[in-house]
Amino acid sequence: MNSLLEEYMVEERRRDVLREMDSIRLQEQALKARVYHPNWFTRAMQSFGEWLIARGESLVERYEMPRNRVTSSRQGYAH
Repeated sequence: MNSLLEEYMVEERRRDVLREMDSIRLQEQALKARVYHPNWFTRAMQSFGEWLIARGESLVERYEMPRNRVTSSRQGYAH
């Protein structure tokens, strides 16, 4: 009788694990299918960041010290 009870408990635990795995798979699928819609704050911060970058690039172009010789073809802020 004891071995029968142990077999039953093992089988029940296996079913529980399978149910948990199915639940995790469904949650992952639901997260992948969800469409990302940024709220107004996220959109405003993104626009503000883009404006800061554009403004900073124009300031760098305006106040950057010209160099006599170019050592590399890459363009960057650090000289």
